[in-house]
Amino acid sequence: MGYGHLRAAHNISSYGESPVLRVDEKPYIHGIDEFLWRSSQSIHTYGSRDKESKNKILYSWFENLMAIPENGTPPPLGPSKFIRFMQGCGAGDKLFKMLHESNPALLHTFYLPAMLLMYYGYHGKSFLLLCDTDFHRVWVPLEPRRYPLNYCVPISSSADRLISYGVEKEKIFVTGFPLPPANTGRGDLRMIERSLDFRKARLRSDSILPLTIMFPFSGAGAYSNMLSELVRSIHEDLKEGSLRLMVSCGNNKHALKSAENVFINYGVEELDSAEIMFDEDLFAAFDKFNSALDATDVMITKPSEMVFYAAMGIPLVFLPPIGAHEVKNKDFLFENDCAVNMVPPSDFPRWLDKSRRKGLLLDLAENGFTRLPKNGSKAIDELLCS
Repeated sequence: MGYGHLRAAHNISSYGESPVLRVDEKPYIHGIDEFLWRSSQSIHTYGSRDKESKNKILYSWFENLMAIPENGTPPPLGPSKFIRFMQGCGAGDKLFKMLHESNPALLHTFYLPAMLLMYYGYHGKSFLLLCDTDFHRVWVPLEPRRYPLNYCVPISSSADRLISYGVEKEKIFVTGFPLPPANTGRGDLRMIERSLDFRKARLRSDSILPLTIMFPFSGAGAYSNMLSELVRSIHEDLKEGSLRLMVSCGNNKHALKSAENVFINYGVEELDSAEIMFDEDLFAAFDKFNSALDATDVMITKPSEMVFYAAMGIPLVFLPPIGAHEVKNKDFLFENDCAVNMVPPSDFPRWLDKSRRKGLLLDLAENGFTRLPKNGSKAIDELLCS
């Protein structure tokens, strides 16, 4: 669906050298599947971008549809019943037929194929990875005790949510989120510690080294307006070389065009200190992003799956969340003092300088590294191979 789910799949695949099956693409789909995937992706994409509009009609509808229950209120079952109905209409049938004879062990990073295969009676070992700290009831099948679906969750409170939805404790494994093994290594943390040491040297209050800002676009390409305002406020610093900016567009051509236009508008398109990362191959784009993380000093992002990257010792600055799950992600990082909210872009250069001088950026980096789980890829790989 979005980058968060595909990024997690890529990280796990990179660790265990197992293939990633894009079950939203051929040969795993037929007509009704294409309708289900394309309509869902369109709602997600345009609903996310609608966050920036004045009326926010589509975004508000999307928010209400995917609300997370609070204060003991019953979870909404409408989306879950819709998936069961679509399975009854044949959605997921081709995927099931292609997999059920060999019954390979599967790790799902999005709920839709997991739910469909359960309803068809898939007998292979199946795990569903939760890519947020909290989530909608749609991640659990109707009558969950009937199905052999196991869960990998990033934090312990995610397990509590699953239990409240009717999932049995023995089907839940607290693994952490899978971070890229290219950056974290294979569990001994020496690579990530070395990278953190270099970052802390740049973040120290007495450092005169230029800081590097990472701005990753989401799969929907939201917040292009925020990028424009940010570059407007720091373009002189980029020209002087006192700041660096990396914009990660994934394989999103909408995001790429927006970033290119912004860079041209402020005359930074040819600077070594201003870089746009893009690749039509999404997994190659993820590799480029991962390669840039060691040089990243501050990341400006919405609280998506990127919240878990604070575990690498990268201070996070949050754009407004899109969806109830991102509100929960944001709350989790605030509880652990790993992130702050974005200031008005016009104030960002002054805020950045002040935060470094006062040690705030260094504190955020150290808190993220010491308080958040870092070995999710290893834990999930061991679970799948057990």
